[in-house]
Amino acid sequence: MKKLKSYPNDSMVFLESMTQSVLITTAELDSPGPFIVYVNKAFEEMTGWKREEIIGENPRILQGPKSDLSIFHNLREVLANGKIWEGKTVNYKKDGTEFIMEWSIAPVFDKNGRTDKLLAVQNDITENVLIENQWEKLRKGEQKRIKEIEEANIKLHSLTEKQKKTIDLFVKYVPESVVKKALSNTNEDIKEGVELDVALIFCDIRRFTPIAEKLSPTEVVRILNTYYSKMADVIKMHNGVITQFTGDEIFATFGAPNPIKDPEISSVYCAIEMIKKLDEINLDLKDILPEEITVGIGINYGPIIAGNLGSDDRLTYAITGDAVNTAKRIESLTSDLPNAILINESIYEKTKDLVSTKPWGELKVKGKEKNIMVYQIIKFL
Repeated sequence: MKKLKSYPNDSMVFLESMTQSVLITTAELDSPGPFIVYVNKAFEEMTGWKREEIIGENPRILQGPKSDLSIFHNLREVLANGKIWEGKTVNYKKDGTEFIMEWSIAPVFDKNGRTDKLLAVQNDITENVLIENQWEKLRKGEQKRIKEIEEANIKLHSLTEKQKKTIDLFVKYVPESVVKKALSNTNEDIKEGVELDVALIFCDIRRFTPIAEKLSPTEVVRILNTYYSKMADVIKMHNGVITQFTGDEIFATFGAPNPIKDPEISSVYCAIEMIKKLDEINLDLKDILPEEITVGIGINYGPIIAGNLGSDDRLTYAITGDAVNTAKRIESLTSDLPNAILINESIYEKTKDLVSTKPWGELKVKGKEKNIMVYQIIKFL
């Protein structure tokens, strides 16, 4: 191939002093052209080619396997319009080393306005591209981590909602305080019992069997649900815990599973409020009740054993002890006393200045030598 002489111009001093690589070629773009007619010192340093080696060569000598030739698809059109073409791709140094070159090619016009030469300014942007790629990789990695965290949060929220629904459903069958205590315990101590002094209430609907016989099953369920719901609100308001619903009977404790202040007083105030709540219950159910609902309430105070009883597969929270049996016996004494509240002596001593009472009589309790004195609350102060 014929070597071309260096391109003489008064601007050569300026081009030689530039830190950017400069390459000037002939104007023809069709193969075998164009041909290099000038390169500056910065080009030599960037590519490793000496000017005496490169002048007369086609600039395609800088291309290689990884060069993206598609970037030149509009080169001819852009230059024909007298505009500057820009692009970047992988190029190769004389020793075959890859680097990423950013090209800016502009037409150089002769005195007649025709394209005489092509001037290319080149920058080695390899380091910049590597940094950009690293940042992009980090950005995508961060986006991936953010997405993973968001997905994990969604799963955690879903799991939390499911657990909340499970617990909400669970507390409909087991007292909420019992559930919270069980969740705070380890598997080793979940079955451990505890001895507590508590007040116990048994509340039973009087003549419920003959009332239920006159109603449909749906009506019976409605009565019990209304009764249980409103009574449960009262018990909870006075820091009581419903231990069991059995038929038309409510068994509640004050001071278990967690101790409370003055359980005797809380239980009495609760019982009084339960009697008052009957007016609301009877009003809500008057369309189906053949007669008004009345109850009998027995309250006892004493030591009990509280804990989760059962097997590894099935547990139930239970309150056991003589105090429970005695509370039930006291409640049974109200069978002929509609809306009566009977209490044992320890409850009486704690609340005698708060409510008006009268002695009901003594109760013989199996297994005990002394009878138990029982009092009836007759006036609410």
